[in-house]
Amino acid sequence: MTPVDVVIPTRDTRELVLACLDSLGTRDGDVEIRSIVVDNASRDGTAEAIAAQHPGVRVLCNEHDPGYGASSNAGARLGSAPYVLILNSDIAARPGAVARLVAFLEAHPDHVAAGGRLLDAGSERTQVGFTVRALPTLRTQVALVCGLERYWPRNPVSRRQLMLDFDYERTQDAEQPAGACLLVRRDAFERLGGFDERFHYWFEDVDLCRRLWGRGRVAYVHDARFEHVGGASFARWPRPRAIVTRHASLLRYFAKHHPRREQRALRLVVALLALARASAWLPLDRARARAYGEVLQMAVNSPHRK
Repeated sequence: MTPVDVVIPTRDTRELVLACLDSLGTRDGDVEIRSIVVDNASRDGTAEAIAAQHPGVRVLCNEHDPGYGASSNAGARLGSAPYVLILNSDIAARPGAVARLVAFLEAHPDHVAAGGRLLDAGSERTQVGFTVRALPTLRTQVALVCGLERYWPRNPVSRRQLMLDFDYERTQDAEQPAGACLLVRRDAFERLGGFDERFHYWFEDVDLCRRLWGRGRVAYVHDARFEHVGGASFARWPRPRAIVTRHASLLRYFAKHHPRREQRALRLVVALLALARASAWLPLDRARARAYGEVLQMAVNSPHRK
């Protein structure tokens, strides 16, 4: 039987994480499930509920929220299985889903990671635009910060980024399967140092997938089906916090992986948009205006890297 460490970061998602653990159980076919929950200072009794309903599950309780990547790294360090499955707390695994991911990696030694197929909860509808994405380019991220996807969802620039033409009925290589459900070989994960913990939230999975491609191939497995609620944690975030965190992670990703000319171009676009949005929100929502002011400062002062 092949063991898998399933690492589930959570914060105040008690009922969802319990449902996630229910769906996983302790075995999926010939795969042994070793669930590890990393509870990031939940105030809803998550740890106590897990202890009562899933006493065999290991729970790491943090006194604060260190971020998705740091939480995942901490959980992975508690295990020793040859595979690590990073899983959002709002995901429910369908029977055979974990075993299918493991079987794929065991049959394809040139692959270092594989992502599952994410479905809307209670349906067969694939979450197109989230399950698989292309790695960011300057064009796609300028479109993103400008809000082009919101006003013109199927625009030609974003179409490739969101993989709207991807064949979700076929297992194949993919640049960036969602970090919400990603099985990684432990040796590759550890050689890379896991997630880059400088990303608090957003882009930590993009960065990991980009680095994994330097170690081997990454795949999407079409018949490894998982249901995904989506937005369970971020829905509680104040909008200003989300604005600052997402822009900070975007700028950090470009500073780490893109040439200086692209960094400069993105920072210029972000700065101009932040200035305009801060001015527009000032009479309406001072907190949001301050958030865009902080984004402006980040874009202006972010050092070049690479």
